[in-house]
Amino acid sequence: MMIAEGMIMDRIYVLRGKKVMIDEDLASLYHWEADRLKALLTKNKMRFPDDFMFKLNSDDYKFLKSQDKNVDSRKFNGDYPLALTERGLAMLAGLVKTNRPVAVHMCIIRMFTQLRDLLPDYPELSRELKKIIR
Repeated sequence: MMIAEGMIMDRIYVLRGKKVMIDEDLASLYHWEADRLKALLTKNKMRFPDDFMFKLNSDDYKFLKSQDKNVDSRKFNGDYPLALTERGLAMLAGLVKTNRPVAVHMCIIRMFTQLRDLLPDYPELSRELKKIIR
């Protein structure tokens, strides 16, 4: 099962100084309904402290829209989405059992690792990223 790296990279955002993915994007990548993922996250809430997952507020949402012009066209069911940090994604990986979500998480882990590995090679990019996440 192939997951295009671009599909993952296009869904990684910087919010509150952290690289995150939005719950509805993850559900889409899993080929799940968003409610299914939200139910899993809610059922296991104790596994997701604030540095693993947080609910976007209006400022976060505006910043998200500045990073992705398509955010306005997406439907978040009238509620702000949840953002999962790299730690939250790692925790979530341990909760999903079906083939597609497992394959998606392997790609996500590779993408986050590549991002972390690239920054030392590009000091200017690293400086610009630090400006954005402050």
